[in-house]
Amino acid sequence: MVQRLRDRWERLRTGSPVLGAILTLVSGTATAQAITFVLQIFIARVYSDTDKGLFGIYGSITGFVITFAALRFDLTVVLPKDDRSAKVLERLSRRCIVVSSLLTSLVCMVGATVLRDHYHHSEQLMWWLMISGVTVFLVAQITNVQYWLTRKGRFGDIARNRVFQYTAVASCQLVAGLIMHGGLSAIIIGTITGQLLTLVFLERRVPELHEPRDPEAPTMREMMRRYWKMPLLNGPNVFVDSIRNNGINLFIGAASVAALGQFQLAWSTMQVPVSLISGSVSQVFLKKLSDAEPGTMAPLVRAVLWRAFLAAIVPFALLYLLAPWLFPLVFGPTWDDAGYYARALTPWLFMNVLTSPISNIFVVTEQQSRLLAFAVVYCAVPLTWLWLSPLPIMQTVFVLGMLMAVMLVVMLCMALLTARRYDRTGGRDDVR
Repeated sequence: MVQRLRDRWERLRTGSPVLGAILTLVSGTATAQAITFVLQIFIARVYSDTDKGLFGIYGSITGFVITFAALRFDLTVVLPKDDRSAKVLERLSRRCIVVSSLLTSLVCMVGATVLRDHYHHSEQLMWWLMISGVTVFLVAQITNVQYWLTRKGRFGDIARNRVFQYTAVASCQLVAGLIMHGGLSAIIIGTITGQLLTLVFLERRVPELHEPRDPEAPTMREMMRRYWKMPLLNGPNVFVDSIRNNGINLFIGAASVAALGQFQLAWSTMQVPVSLISGSVSQVFLKKLSDAEPGTMAPLVRAVLWRAFLAAIVPFALLYLLAPWLFPLVFGPTWDDAGYYARALTPWLFMNVLTSPISNIFVVTEQQSRLLAFAVVYCAVPLTWLWLSPLPIMQTVFVLGMLMAVMLVVMLCMALLTARRYDRTGGRDDVR
């Protein structure tokens, strides 16, 4: 029986390069998420919701920078025809990440007392934010190297690294929490340790990126001129998205750190099906979309949407029904509110599964301006609602989930129209 399953898996994986890549990444992500989920059951009993909430503020501030730390030059690594140019772009991305990391710590040092007073007078949070550039560098550089692996089609290495990363971070958080009896310092130390181990593990797999520069390779200045649209046009999209994602956490944290802790557990747990279904498909179809010929884009997008819908509808329906009962049962009675936050997030994250695999269509068709216009509205709506809502925080989040789901329906329609226009008008030039 086991051998038959292995044979069938191998036939599926080798029968189609695209399907094989997706299955490889899905298996890696599933393994990583399963390990993390099990460890989170114990982590939730070591740290309080206040610890999680303060860490959520730290993660939101660093996460705001991480998304554009490389100025989006990391995404361009998959675009050049030759590896020499791609290596230059990887080095350019690395330098941008270093500068962004230093600036993050510097800004947090300057605004340390303001941040401390705004977030419930947490001295520990203030001191950790002063070295938050370390987290920015580690996470952004891991992403940078993974784009190189995507370019080379090394999806097995990406899957293995994903398992290592999730396991290392969660394990280190748990060990640090047990040794230090919980607290913000323990969870940050554990996270940074896990991220550092992940980056070391990943860098050892790409010795070609550490070779001396090819004298015939283009300069960084030449590559910046060639791909200047990426930071100027795609960068603002990511900047606005980062304000939205992390601003939501910061608004909730300003109202109640404990509420943010409950929200963070719900969000991270709900990301298990989101990452499993959409993350792997997005990584593979980024390359597939970039290679699509006119006339093939819209059918490809429809096929991806249909498969994502079929994969997501059952697990998300079950989560909506069972989350308020499951969370206190699995994570302990102190996390009962997290189950209701998870239910509130279900419509939003279900639509996120559908739109994530096709979001890069605006990049590969050079329609970043459309995505930017949508991103501005998509950012303004939730933050305005959180700022003005007269409702209690739980009801506010329920309305937030529905608002975001409706807006992602609009984005889905935009993506389909963009694909049809690409097929009708006959292609695109390289991003320049």
